[in-house]
Amino acid sequence: MNAEELLQRYAAGERDFPGVRLRGVFLDNAKLMEINLSGADLSGSDLGGAELNRANLSSAKFCGAALCEVNFTGANLSRADLRGANLKGSGIIDADLTEAILDGAVLGGQETGIIEGANFDRASFRGVSFIMVALIRSSFRGAIFDGASFDSDSGFNDSDLTGASFQVSNFRLPEYIPPGGGRLILPDGQSLGG
Repeated sequence: MNAEELLQRYAAGERDFPGVRLRGVFLDNAKLMEINLSGADLSGSDLGGAELNRANLSSAKFCGAALCEVNFTGANLSRADLRGANLKGSGIIDADLTEAILDGAVLGGQETGIIEGANFDRASFRGVSFIMVALIRSSFRGAIFDGASFDSDSGFNDSDLTGASFQVSNFRLPEYIPPGGGRLILPDGQSLGG
């Protein structure tokens, strides 16, 4: 299947596309609300990463999907179900993932993986693996990180964690941020850094 066929079938009312192979697909600005791409492969191809920039994917299902090296700049993934998705090397920049479910997903993992300026308010990160990922200028207000795993190269910078839960997580919130090291709002509302 290619992008054109997917868009035509979606426009005709079809919403279920589990397991489709759309490697390196170009779907910038696509409106695919409530689409089911569970188990699909949208990973980057030899020609480059898949493009879902500014796409409206609100309430979409990506359970167990391969989303490696996908660009989600400006995308709307609010209330999306990304449980068990592989997002290694993906760019999540200025995207809306409010109330998204990422339980068991993998984030980061490659130098190309970027999470910056995103809204993850009230998102669920239960059991997520954070690998070599900097979470920059993003909002995680009320997010749940229970059971999440952070490697030593992952962390938050210039982010808001007000009301976030970190139960049974190996992540230790910093007690001090040196000058020039950014700003972090802790779950209790306390602010660290400049």
